[in-house]
Amino acid sequence: MNKLVLVVALLFITHVHAQNSVSPDDLRILIGDWTGSLTYVDYSSGQPFTMPANVKVEQGKNENQFILFYAYPNEPKANNKEKVTISNKGSKINGNDLISSKSLNKDETQFTTESPGKDNNKKALIRNIYVVGEERFIIRKEVKFEGSEEWLKRNEFSFKRKQQ
Repeated sequence: MNKLVLVVALLFITHVHAQNSVSPDDLRILIGDWTGSLTYVDYSSGQPFTMPANVKVEQGKNENQFILFYAYPNEPKANNKEKVTISNKGSKINGNDLISSKSLNKDETQFTTESPGKDNNKKALIRNIYVVGEERFIIRKEVKFEGSEEWLKRNEFSFKRKQQ
C-alpha cells in the first residue's frame, strides 16, 4: 500500500511540475510578424490609451532566448526591442517565477509569471501574462500594490499573426 501511495504522489508531483514550466518549443510558435495594438493606462489621467503596435519575433542567441522587435507606426521614435529568456529548467521567464502554465484551447497556452517590484514608485507584485498561439499573441502586465488585494491591468499588447 505504501508503494502505491508513493507512486501516485510522484506522478502527481511530476504532473504539477510539468504544467508549470515553459520550453523553447512553447515559444518558437511566435517566430514571425505580428500586427496589433498596445493599450496602457496613462499614469496622469488613469485612463486607458490604445495605439497601433507591431512586433517581429526572432530566435535569439540560443534556443532559450527570443528577440521581440516592437514597431509603433504612429510613434516610430518609440520603436524598441526586448529579449524574452526562458530559464534552463523552464521555471522562469525573464528571471520571473512562472506560477502557472495552462492550455486555453488546442492552439493556445497561457504562461503567468509574478515577481516583486515597483510600479509608479510604489512597491507592488508584478504579474506578466503571456498568451501564445498560432494566430494570437498577448502580453499583459498587471500590478497589485503592497497592502492591496486588487490587481490593476497596467498594459496589454494584443497581436494577430500578420497575413503574408
